[in-house]
Amino acid sequence: MRHAAPLPRRLAMALALAALALALVLTPAGAKVVDLVRDVVQPGTKNARPLTSLPAPGQLLVNSTQGPWVVHPDGSQRLLGDYRDATWSPNAFFVAVTSRDHLTAVEPDGTVRWSLPRPNPTDPRWEPPDGYRIAYRTGTSMRVVVGDGTDDHLLDSRVAPTAPAWRPPVPEAKLTGAHVLALAKPDGRVEVIDADTRDILWRSSRGPVPTELDWSVDGSMLVAVSGSTLRLFRTNGEPIGTRRLPVGIHATSGAFAPTGSTFAITGSSNERGGTHSVALTLDLGSPTGGTTRLFAGLGRFDGLSWSPNGEWLLVGWRDANEWLFLPPNTPGHERHVKTAADVSRQFNPGSIGDSAFPRPIGWCCSATGGS
Repeated sequence: MRHAAPLPRRLAMALALAALALALVLTPAGAKVVDLVRDVVQPGTKNARPLTSLPAPGQLLVNSTQGPWVVHPDGSQRLLGDYRDATWSPNAFFVAVTSRDHLTAVEPDGTVRWSLPRPNPTDPRWEPPDGYRIAYRTGTSMRVVVGDGTDDHLLDSRVAPTAPAWRPPVPEAKLTGAHVLALAKPDGRVEVIDADTRDILWRSSRGPVPTELDWSVDGSMLVAVSGSTLRLFRTNGEPIGTRRLPVGIHATSGAFAPTGSTFAITGSSNERGGTHSVALTLDLGSPTGGTTRLFAGLGRFDGLSWSPNGEWLLVGWRDANEWLFLPPNTPGHERHVKTAADVSRQFNPGSIGDSAFPRPIGWCCSATGGS
């Protein structure tokens, strides 16, 4: 049963909706505001139910105040331990997790395979497709370790606080090196570096510091997300151009679809009536590719994950305490949003009072660990 929100929060939401309704009359962007109000009213009420299963195959990683959880397709879940960051290995055979002073590899049942003492490791990323290396940050440094916990070494001593991104295999690429990593520099440059030789393969011009780096699944395109701007690069570093989000929207997270050139974005803006957020997809295959709005709602979205088959996009709606499962390939008038309600309580069993919001961070592969 869904627990009722405390009266002050419900009253605040009602007042915010009233302000949006007023903005409908006072601003020329009326049609968009109508859609926003309709979206907020529908999924946040009767349609939401507790999470009992995933709408697509695969296992889901979730970060909570208790640590990372693995969620199976039937909705069963397992707490991995008292860790912080977490990321899947390719095919979901292992999970790299961090604590205050260790980088650790565990199996999906929580069994520890190895642990490496390092001060304050963060943003681990496992290399596709074989999981041979893990990149991670410690302070301002980027380091790389082999997937069995050996040969840990410094890659770059001065990087921005941005998670790195491994380039998928690109057989036709005219680049040296088979293990290639993209990272962000403090001045906003994007560097692509050979993780074995430490040679810099290319470096972009300066710009806003990226909050997100991601490669398309075929390795042909790299996206650097900064605020309301996406900078696009080819495998060899040639700039493709920039794409801008709708006016007033600033990206909070982004990820390429498992196939093709579709890129999903969650973003937020502060307008009359408070903060509201939106989930979008952009076709980055051409400069004129379209932008599709999947959902908009009052408050903040936190967490974005594609299902392995690309048929669902999971978005965390922090202020509604819900997860939204959005079908990005369905026309808007036919789109049926699946919701999971009261997720904070579900991933913080035994807690008293309000619990921190559980953030979905990765949806990988099949339930048996195969691709």
